[in-house]
Amino acid sequence: MAINTEVAAPPLHGEIIMSPDEVKLAVVGMAEDIIEKFQGKNPLFVCLMRGGVYFATELMKAIVEKDLYFNPQLDYMTVSTYGDGQKAGEPRIVMDLGPDIDLTNRPVIVLDDLIDNGNTYTHTRQHLQSRGVDEENIYLAVLAQRVRKDRDIHADFAGIQVESQEWLAGAGMNDNRHGDEALRWFGGIAIAIKPGELQ
Repeated sequence: MAINTEVAAPPLHGEIIMSPDEVKLAVVGMAEDIIEKFQGKNPLFVCLMRGGVYFATELMKAIVEKDLYFNPQLDYMTVSTYGDGQKAGEPRIVMDLGPDIDLTNRPVIVLDDLIDNGNTYTHTRQHLQSRGVDEENIYLAVLAQRVRKDRDIHADFAGIQVESQEWLAGAGMNDNRHGDEALRWFGGIAIAIKPGELQ
């Protein structure tokens, strides 16, 4: 079936604040920093689903491309914060780490797409501590860190500092107003828009 090129598709996002190439460069930079800091320390990477999956995948590939012998170990947690809308609620653990994961005396690096108000990470951090991880052994790596004057929570590794307080989409962050999982797999980071907003 031929595509009608005379009808422009409606825009799915607004301003791109980080292009796909810039995202890749940022991830490579974080991979280099992580290798340098954790070489020989056997860190466990914990991906927060679903937002962190894109970033975790790109980061694992970048680490191995830089150091084939680093052998990153990745596991997953699901921490639910958002409901049907775009307002954050109380975080809760939906899926925990695998029961055979050894957390003894090793650094844990939590991976997520964005740190905004810090509620998800704070809850995850407390949960990891309840499982025996020392507080000083928990780190956070994110693609985007929202600049907030009212919160003093910062990622240990961040690809970009975002001044805008608008909803973001791409590189793991979705905008369900355009459909299920819309823009999650777009490689850049953009300002989200309502359907038809730029028409």
